[in-house]
Amino acid sequence: MTEILYKYRSLDNFRNFVDIILKNRLYASRYKDLNDPMEGQYYYQTGELNRNIRDKLLEEKGVLRLCSLSRVKDNQLMWSHYSNGQRGVAIGLRVDDNLYTVRPIQYNGIVQIRNQDFNDQTATEILSHKLEVWEYEKEVRVFVRDRNYIDVTIEEVITGVAMSKADFGFVKELIEKVNPSIRITKAETFMNR
Repeated sequence: MTEILYKYRSLDNFRNFVDIILKNRLYASRYKDLNDPMEGQYYYQTGELNRNIRDKLLEEKGVLRLCSLSRVKDNQLMWSHYSNGQRGVAIGLRVDDNLYTVRPIQYNGIVQIRNQDFNDQTATEILSHKLEVWEYEKEVRVFVRDRNYIDVTIEEVITGVAMSKADFGFVKELIEKVNPSIRITKAETFMNR
């Protein structure tokens, strides 16, 4: 099992949040559906990567699905960008790294690929690098093929500092009924200190 990782979520689509809590799973997206327009890009020198390999890479990236998580629970930008201005949640969870490929992101820019570099992990390698500007996310990616979801073990739900008392009460009651072993924490207990 991995260390505790965090999925920041808005509660705007409450059905998706309930699905996560009820079924202990996270949706795995295609790379083209992620918010960074540079996702899946790679460099190659003209003549160093033949068309056959480029086609295989495109196909491989197309069948890979991934879930983006963070190693941090207290980053103001993450709370603001991914949890509706700190009105949502960060779900603390573990992933079984015997079942999935789990890779921390390397923030060293776009990967360069050559013919001799190509193997069955090349698409995963390409999708494990991002530009340095994203480093604040401290991202870890979970990769899967032939499935839309990744099974997780939820340990805690952290509620945002701007979450209303009514929403907090509702989330707390839901979690206590569905899985009382999940800790419920308010982000205000560790944010802004």
